[in-house]
Amino acid sequence: MRPGPILREHLTARSWRERFYSLLSLPLAVLGLAAVVLTAVLGLLSAGLLFLPMLVLALRADRALGSLYRVLARSLLQLKIATPPRPPRSPGLSGLMGQQLGDASAWRVCGYLVIRIPLGLAQFTLGFAWWAYAVLFLCYPLLWKVEPQHEVDSAGTAHSFGIQIAGFYFDTWPRALVMTLLGLLMLVASPWLGRLPLLADRYLMPRLLGPTAASKRLAQLTETRTHAINEAAATLRRIERDLHDGAQARLVALGMRLGRAERQLDQGNVDQSRTLIQQSRQEAKEIIAELRELVSGIHPPALDGGLGPALTTLAARSVVPTKVHLDLPQRPPAAIETMLYFAAAELLANVGKHSEATQASIGVRAKDGRLRLVVLDNGRGGARLDGPGSGLRGLAERIRTADGVLKVSSPVSAAGNTMISVDLPDPSQLNSV
Repeated sequence: MRPGPILREHLTARSWRERFYSLLSLPLAVLGLAAVVLTAVLGLLSAGLLFLPMLVLALRADRALGSLYRVLARSLLQLKIATPPRPPRSPGLSGLMGQQLGDASAWRVCGYLVIRIPLGLAQFTLGFAWWAYAVLFLCYPLLWKVEPQHEVDSAGTAHSFGIQIAGFYFDTWPRALVMTLLGLLMLVASPWLGRLPLLADRYLMPRLLGPTAASKRLAQLTETRTHAINEAAATLRRIERDLHDGAQARLVALGMRLGRAERQLDQGNVDQSRTLIQQSRQEAKEIIAELRELVSGIHPPALDGGLGPALTTLAARSVVPTKVHLDLPQRPPAAIETMLYFAAAELLANVGKHSEATQASIGVRAKDGRLRLVVLDNGRGGARLDGPGSGLRGLAERIRTADGVLKVSSPVSAAGNTMISVDLPDPSQLNSV
């Protein structure tokens, strides 16, 4: 880093935010100490059940302090910490009491508040008090000359009022300039010195004030299950609509045409009857093709020969010349194989529609119990998961239902080299390990 930015670091917005956080650390540490002492005392007194409701209120206050720290971390430290979920509640007053007393996040907040007592003092001292003294020393010559008071040392010598260390007074211009130089050095070092105790908060707060790995996993599974249920319901509605509006209506028309052919045959109109039967045969072929297309949306027939031939067929049909690379020791399970096929089909369709690419590639390989699909193209880039109306977001949600992850790397340039990867678990490999 160049000397200029180092000298100006104490003036950056980040330094001011961290300085304000350090200023608040001391009063918040005192407040946390009071909350911890109150919770501990009520915890001891609640053995006789008389103070149990008050312990519940104390735990709710601890949880509120945790929320306050999360807000401060997000606004001042730019550290986003999710709110931990509340435990499930049973009906009645006993259920409410059990929910509050069994709230592990509230007890973890108590542990954090205990750590905050010395940590808050260190943050206030190194993050704010150090900076305040640096400013004081920097302005020392002005304060020394403005202050009209005087002091007399033990030898009877009068000194201008100022800083004195072990009987040594800084009451001359050379000594005052030494204090100014010291203040400048302290001011330059203040951002990095103040960030040292903040490292502890950046490590502890997500672990003690945020959700646990188990609760994150549970929330993710709940979300993906809900998405899977909604997607299955939407698929069933689509199939029902397609059958009702398509194949079913055409089958009714086919039956009516065959009935007309039968009546014409009874009346001796053989030629007209033959024409109706030929039309009915053609209609039956079209209905069969429509049903096959409908079924292919559930399980594509191309997968009957495996993922390799299916992807090769996709590449051959693509409007962009596409190469296929596969490295699979064994065939994946049907559900994973189907999801990879549909993901590749959608991604390849996006390449043809939006990328303006001249070549693309599809690769699938197995490694460490995971299957990875990678679609590359040399288009203009700009693909985003959070873009308005992005189909990638819907694809990512569908992949999450199988515990998968979709990642996008798509720089906007003349040759963006967009890379979209889909990682899915491979139960067959996990079982073979």
